[in-house]
Amino acid sequence: MLNSFKSPASVQYITSSKQYEMYDKNKPVLRPIDNTNYITKPRQMISSINTFFHNKALSFINASMLQNSSNPSKLNIEQLTPRANSKDSSTNSEKKQNIAMWNWIATTWNNSPNQFISKIKSKGINRIYLQLFIENQQIEYKDQLINLIDIAFQNGIEIIAVEGAAEMILESGLQNAIERNQIIKQFCQQRISKPCLAGIQYDIEPYLLPDYDQNKDQIWLQWTQAIKKLSESWGGKIEVVVPFWLKDISHGMQIIQNIEPYTLKYIVMVYRTDYKLIYDISAKWLSWGDENLHKIVIALENGILSEEFEKYYSYDQTNSEIEEGSNDENSDVNSTDHIVDFTEISFGGKEDELFDMINRLTKVFSNWNSFDGFAINGLLVEEE
Repeated sequence: MLNSFKSPASVQYITSSKQYEMYDKNKPVLRPIDNTNYITKPRQMISSINTFFHNKALSFINASMLQNSSNPSKLNIEQLTPRANSKDSSTNSEKKQNIAMWNWIATTWNNSPNQFISKIKSKGINRIYLQLFIENQQIEYKDQLINLIDIAFQNGIEIIAVEGAAEMILESGLQNAIERNQIIKQFCQQRISKPCLAGIQYDIEPYLLPDYDQNKDQIWLQWTQAIKKLSESWGGKIEVVVPFWLKDISHGMQIIQNIEPYTLKYIVMVYRTDYKLIYDISAKWLSWGDENLHKIVIALENGILSEEFEKYYSYDQTNSEIEEGSNDENSDVNSTDHIVDFTEISFGGKEDELFDMINRLTKVFSNWNSFDGFAINGLLVEEE
């Protein structure tokens, strides 16, 4: 998932999500899709939608299943990786490797659900964050969706609806989001004795709003309130997508704690390609997840993007870099953001490298009880 446009002067911490479509099959570069049907405002925006487990799956994961573990103070692989005892070892050895993917394009599945499921299963995918399309208070492609859910269920694949737009924190946007939430919920209620969606996920990303830099505290407060209301509308906990840097901003931990009662699991956008960077960022979240009994999914980016998008990404500075910079009067560490090349953010369609990284990290991350697998944005499953 990738960001929408922001001015280069205000790109700090932008590593976010967006829908994409192929616009030239001979040159696989992705461009953002605007969904004008989402909220009736002059500004166009993204609509992302989350799907649910079996309808009985309104009984979500019980956080008490997680075990607590200590939080090492030093960030290195040996110290941060929890040591499993004999009981944990047997549990970890039996863990299923969960790999999810976001799917934003209906044409990948609505013409041939069987073919779509076959393709993603061959890649080791067992979860789909599926964008639904809602027009006139109705889910589009409903028959095809039911067929897809049935086939996925038979193949042990969960489908979770994904919803999201920054404007969801605004009054009109939130009302629209709640209406959509209810339409999806009613769809599952109609299939109470049959396979259905496994849950709902929200990827709101309020920092994409134009006035974010001027009203950060207020915007995050509105985001927290939106998460609460959407969970209440749904009638249970929801999955929440967050940027990896949320824990590090002012009041970030309080923001995360405020949504804990409404959050089933955190999908953390760790959009980097370097092993150590992914490890260091993820280890902080996984240790926090163990301590707070929350499931954590690590998200990676695989989208192929044009160079024009590079200026919308900034380098995330570690705490140690900020501290070192503050002691150097010639340092500009707290001023202009450094631009990161996209090869440092996205695997760029190189699936072998992506899945090799996932396999390597799964072996390490499985030692955390909070670890609930990986999610991939930009994994292409083209219609034949």
